[in-house]
Amino acid sequence: MAEARSNTQLPIGTKSVIEEEIEAFQQGIEIGRQYADVARRRVAGWAEEHPGQLILAGLVGGFILGKLLFRPRRKIDLSGVELD
Repeated sequence: MAEARSNTQLPIGTKSVIEEEIEAFQQGIEIGRQYADVARRRVAGWAEEHPGQLILAGLVGGFILGKLLFRPRRKIDLSGVELD
């Protein structure tokens, strides 16, 4: 059988994997903050131009959230189930 050999060399003396992951995580947080800031500005601009639509969107969102969070509890009928 032939042996598989690799000529790939890893850099020695550079940052550890953990440090690179921490930097990538911090970059991701910064990108997320930038996206959130852009979204906040767009929503604020939309709210100034269309206040009626903002109120309607808030009502619809509240209605949907209320339906999801405050639905009535279902009662389970175990009268026909036989237990051993």
